[in-house]
This record gives sequence, C-alpha cells and structure tokens, in this order.
Amino acid sequence: MKKISSVLMIALLVVAVVAQTPKSRKRMIVNIGGTTMAYAVDRVDSITFDYVNPVEVTLALNSSAGYSIKVNVTKPDDCSHYQVAIYPAGEQVADVAAYVSEHASYDMTVSKELELGGLTPNTDYVVAALAYDRYDMASGVTTLNVSTVEATDAELPKVGYILYADGSWTRRLDKNRTPVGIIFSTTTSEADQARGWTKGYALALRNAASEIKWAVAPAANQAGDHYTSADSLGFQTDKDGYTHTQTLIVQGSGKYPAADAAVSYAATVPAGTSGWYLPSSGQWFDICVNLGGMPQQMPRVGNTEGYWNDPQCVSSCLSRINEYLSLSGAANYEPITVASGDYLWFWASSESSSEQAYAVFFDQDQLVVEIAPYFKHYGFSSNRVRPVIAF
Repeated sequence: MKKISSVLMIALLVVAVVAQTPKSRKRMIVNIGGTTMAYAVDRVDSITFDYVNPVEVTLALNSSAGYSIKVNVTKPDDCSHYQVAIYPAGEQVADVAAYVSEHASYDMTVSKELELGGLTPNTDYVVAALAYDRYDMASGVTTLNVSTVEATDAELPKVGYILYADGSWTRRLDKNRTPVGIIFSTTTSEADQARGWTKGYALALRNAASEIKWAVAPAANQAGDHYTSADSLGFQTDKDGYTHTQTLIVQGSGKYPAADAAVSYAATVPAGTSGWYLPSSGQWFDICVNLGGMPQQMPRVGNTEGYWNDPQCVSSCLSRINEYLSLSGAANYEPITVASGDYLWFWASSESSSEQAYAVFFDQDQLVVEIAPYFKHYGFSSNRVRPVIAF
C-alpha cells in the first residue's frame, strides 16, 4: 500500500512539473537580402511567395497656362492608388518618394486629369507621382518636368480666385504677390465690357469706411436709377456700380460720402482695371450667391427688395464669404462678422428712390440676408462700405 502511494505521488509530481513547463514556440526565420528576421508563430499552414512587379503611373502634360498646370495621370491595373505632388525644379529633393508622400496634393485610385495651381509664372517645376502596388506598398516614382507661362485666355479667372495688385490671379495664395481682392463674378455688364473690363469683378479684402452716409442731403436723386414696380428684378440684375459711382463722384467731393470712401480705398489699383468703386445692388446679389452660397432664387418683398431667411443663412453666408477672403492670407483681409442679435449693412450705389438707396443687410436678429432700400442720409455705427473692382 505504501508502494502504491509513492508511485501515485511521483506521477502527480511529474504532471505538475509538465504543467509548469512553458510550451515550446515555433519560429519562422526569414532571410531577405542578408537581413534575418524571426517571427513567432503557433502554426504555419502554408507559405506563399508572390512575385510583384514594380508599378508606375504615366504622366502627360495637358496644359500649362497662367499659374497652374494640368496633367493626365494613367494608372496601371495592378496599382492600388497613387499620390501626386509638385515642386520647383531648382529645389533639391533627395528622396522624391518621401517628398510626395508628405506633400501630396492628390491621392487617387483612378486615372485622372489633375490641376496643380498656385504656381509662379515662367518657372520650371517637377511633377512627381508615387505609385502603390496591389498590396498598398510604395512602389515606383514617375516625374515630369513642366514650365508655367503667363496668363492667357486659356486660363480665365474663376469665382473665388485671388486678384493681385499686378492684375494677375491664382487659385492659391502666391506670397510673392500682393492680394487685393477675391473674384466674385466672371460676367461683367455691357457697359463695363465696352470699357474693356471683360474678365470679372472682385470684392475688396477690407472695408473702406464705417458709420458713413450714402448722401449728406436727406433726399437726392443723384444717379437717376430707380428700380420700382416697372422692373421688379432690377435690384438683382443691376451690375453697373461703376457707372453709378462715377455719376456721384463727378458732382463733387463731400456730397456722397459712401461713394467717396469707395473710390478712395487705399489698396493698390491694378493697371487696366476700373479702380475701386461702390458696388451696385446686383453686384451685392452676386457676392451673396457666388461667394456666400445663397440660392439664386430669393423671396421678394413687394417689387423692390428681397431676402433669404433660412435660420442659418446669415452665419452660413458670412462664413463662406470669409472663407474665400481668408485665401488671401490671415494678415491681408478683414472678415465680415455680425454678433448674435445684431445686424450689419453695406451700402450699394443703386438707388430705389430720391430718398433711398440700396444696401445689403446681414441681420442676426431677424435671421435674414436682405437686399433692400434704406434712407440715404442714415449713417449708423452698423453700416459699412466694402468696394469692388472691375477688370
């Protein structure tokens, strides 16, 4: 009996020792190019080796005009995606693949025509594309040497582009040039086209004045442009702010303070442009629609005014306008802001009657953006002048 007990105790001790002994782990040893790597595995069912050819995209220049270039990128089937970046040809880039990965303007999964803007005219650049294989591993790099040229009709301005003091424009800020405005329309009036300003209108980056009257006299029929029931959309379609402003200016300094402030705006006047002036009601309509994102259709009050009244329309409109203005650089623009429960309004050069001229109201109290007549001799702290320019 004692012998059996001893044997049983030995058996239990062996089981306990085995239970406390860690299981052996399998390791897979891989040698690649002289470098040995060990991987801990519990089980290996199979090992498959796949030969993957390096992949590269094809770059082809489409156009180079103004301050941007367009390239066509063709992606092979075994490429999962690719990234594209651009840099000056004189810049020393030691690792192009790393540069593209860090500064990519595009990350695409299909063949595409891509536009790279914000460039300097008459400058050599390198377009570089980094392709990734079907396992999403960085593979081949393709480069294309390109040069930009001066702006031509092939590169017309677009809404939201920056207008510079030298008369040029770009989609992105060029810190070597002085921004003066943001383009809000690429369609000019017949009168302005006859003057040679065919490309568009731009909104000034800053206000020219505040707390200022349209006219010193309570009632004055200066420009003679009245938009009443005979033309219920006149306040939207009138784009002749330059004509109206000049009509006021020639009558003498001091009589029409808002117009005086607009034409005296301190920003540089690009050669060949109209110079700064007080925008018309229709030009404010375009600013609200094209930059502010307001609907083209607006409810009308009677025959001579209209408004947008979505609860978020004021904050949405100003946020979008300010977003475009901010493209000029943080130190170069003055945002348009209205506190909750308050309102702000900007004079237009269009008239409604002998006593009233148009203004655009950003009203956070009534939650409306409105284009409506206002008494010419009112000059409260909430009013402003923001000029525009034709080019």
